[in-house]
Amino acid sequence: MSQGYQRVRVRSCTARMRTMTESAYFATGCFWGAERRFWSLEGVLETSVGYMGGTKESPTYEEVCTGKTGHAEMVRVLFDPSMISYRALLEEFWTMHDPTTLNAQGNDIGSQYRSAIFTTNDGQRTLATSTMLAYSKEIQKVGYGDIVTEILPAEGIQYWPAEEYHQKYLIKNPHGYDCHSSTGVAFPASFDEEELRARVDALSFEVLRNGATERPFTGEYVDTETLGIYKCKACNAELFRSETKFHSGCGWPSFYAPTKDDAVVLIEDRSLAPRVRTEVRCASCDSHLGHVFEGEGYDVPTDQRWCINSVSLILASK
Repeated sequence: MSQGYQRVRVRSCTARMRTMTESAYFATGCFWGAERRFWSLEGVLETSVGYMGGTKESPTYEEVCTGKTGHAEMVRVLFDPSMISYRALLEEFWTMHDPTTLNAQGNDIGSQYRSAIFTTNDGQRTLATSTMLAYSKEIQKVGYGDIVTEILPAEGIQYWPAEEYHQKYLIKNPHGYDCHSSTGVAFPASFDEEELRARVDALSFEVLRNGATERPFTGEYVDTETLGIYKCKACNAELFRSETKFHSGCGWPSFYAPTKDDAVVLIEDRSLAPRVRTEVRCASCDSHLGHVFEGEGYDVPTDQRWCINSVSLILASK
């Protein structure tokens, strides 16, 4: 990515964007070491440790350790998605512990040490599931069994902060206990650019991976009215629907909304400084799609024009 781009979520398209901070919840065994791993990541704004997934209100550490309350030792992560993606947090999660051991990490035995993810939105749940499948394939190559991590919605599940002496424990006790029985297997590369290069034409590759732009009025989908779903040419993720497509006259396919809020990532683009634009990228594979503009006066429900390169897309029938 050129120096003109900054991975900054732009507030202008608020209807299509998440807030500038998000919460995530991870359980990987003893929460002391897990919290340190997360707070060390650039883009993580705050961490705390606590308990989730049990039946007792305001449980104490001693009660949780009996296994009778049903809680897991949890790390709450507050992060800025313009600086670090939820996927990056997941990659850290999968590799910092052994997700194939049930209710145990190393010598720590009990349901409070189980592996778990509590998701705060549909996008988090989708990524948690897809990264679990990707990591499962990778660790099975070296003999590990099935992943047993719980993936559950956080909605309706109370997070109970742990006692103060547990918070940032390894700052207070730099040489304190830090048990994480990781697999030692790195998370697989998220994208195979050479495979894509062999699969698509040269222009498509330059647009998708290097942020190029096709010439106006040359793309396959500029004026098409065919019903269907527009998918990312790189990874086949659903991005736009024909119902939201409109004729803008700009020379590129135009839509007034993506399929879902979390189907795309928006990035501040200063490559034409002092002009500032909002780049649109696929949330699943980080491929360049185009730009989004608003306030241009088009008669569409969102007053937005998602200006997308045809060569970034594949139109599939419903």
